[in-house]
Amino acid sequence: MNIFKSEISLNTIVSVVFVPYGCGRPLHKNRPTHGFAFNVGCDVTYHFETGETLVCHADELIYLPKGANYTAKFDNEQSNVNTGVYAVNFLLNNNEAFSPKTIQVKAKTTLHAAFSKMNVAWRKKDVAYRDDCFSLFYKILKTIKTDLANYAPIQKSRDVLAPALRFIDERHTTEQITSAQLASLCNVSEPYLRKLFHNLFGVSPIVYIRNLKIEYAKELLLSAEYSVTEIAMITGFNDAAYFSREFKKATGITPNGYATLFKAKQ
Repeated sequence: MNIFKSEISLNTIVSVVFVPYGCGRPLHKNRPTHGFAFNVGCDVTYHFETGETLVCHADELIYLPKGANYTAKFDNEQSNVNTGVYAVNFLLNNNEAFSPKTIQVKAKTTLHAAFSKMNVAWRKKDVAYRDDCFSLFYKILKTIKTDLANYAPIQKSRDVLAPALRFIDERHTTEQITSAQLASLCNVSEPYLRKLFHNLFGVSPIVYIRNLKIEYAKELLLSAEYSVTEIAMITGFNDAAYFSREFKKATGITPNGYATLFKAKQ
């Protein structure tokens, strides 16, 4: 089960702590509590005894199940004293089992502030500090659930477009893909397909495909291993003049101008 989509009843908060980068023990056996961990400026990789591996990136939160066995390893080297992980360890009023899960929300500043305030309240232990921590705990959950509710329509659109996006990824440099093909793959009309693309990516399917080709072309230009004509063929434009027009339309600069500009910056 996904704890972020479930109604949970908090029994008690056992501890709140900020673990600076590089500190903390890497091996965890039979975790005694449930846990939320929010990363500040660092990535942490979790290897679970079940074989599952999760990477929790900066500004992301991970749920760690009670009873879990896992290792936790900081990934990227950091020297900032404010870099680390906020950890909230807690118990629930029921025995439901939840799976480990990472999540990133748009309101990351709100989450960061809530974890920071909870950590301060727990350390200072002023009057009613537990009440403050309970309130902040549920604020964190509300922030996550609100974000998930807002994200649901976007995810639904991605699910509908999944066959088209896979097809584009596999063939955008080798075939001339049409909107009609993509609509057929997704079992939707062409107007609805274009609407979904505009909602998700802000462009039509054809422009989306063109932009993928342009990004690939940029990499090839910077490699200095291919001519403009060769790149036009490799990326699926199939004509140097057409490629140059589309590249300038997308970037405001010609392919050769792009290569020259970025070489000058190196």
